[in-house]
Amino acid sequence: MVHLDSAPALLVVDMQNGFCHKQGSFAKMGMQSEPTAIVPHINELRSAFRAANIPVFFLRTGYNADYSDRRGRDRRDSVEKLQGLIRGSWDANILDELTPEPDEKVVDKTRNSGFFRTSLESTLKERGVNHLIVTGVGTDVCVESTARDAYQMNFAVTTVSDATGTCNKPDHLAALHALRMFGGTASTAEVIEALQKSQDLRNQRMS
Repeated sequence: MVHLDSAPALLVVDMQNGFCHKQGSFAKMGMQSEPTAIVPHINELRSAFRAANIPVFFLRTGYNADYSDRRGRDRRDSVEKLQGLIRGSWDANILDELTPEPDEKVVDKTRNSGFFRTSLESTLKERGVNHLIVTGVGTDVCVESTARDAYQMNFAVTTVSDATGTCNKPDHLAALHALRMFGGTASTAEVIEALQKSQDLRNQRMS
């Protein structure tokens, strides 16, 4: 059973055309993360968090046109050959179904973890956030890297099992198993139930 701390936030990781769309660069490499099952869950969580006036953040991977800011860059690499995930390109854009609202901050990154040389930590602290609810792709790469770092930075962390995904089910399940030690996991329904309970308690205190 998940318990939401006093100041949670929803984090949507790398739900971009390059990683998730059938015409994206990773699909062309045979590595697409299938978004069909998780997009409705992410949007359900967004709606619930927005209704509760709880912040929503997006992470977005994007590189310079010459890939000078990409780790281990290699011109023989498929991402570079396909001109994938260049900042400002269609490939780097967030899926249309998840287009961020004006008040949903997007944090750009160049590494797996959303905390590496980004404004994410300072932004969360400015907003007083102490609990991250993590969704997105890939469960075993950018989601796991970000969740682990958040845990080490003393944030409470819950990774949403049915609002995360990666290229195949075994890798997804293995990452969720590992993340039990870094804040744990919960389903979309469990997170929304916990959110409702926390809202009910807050309303009771105010009445």
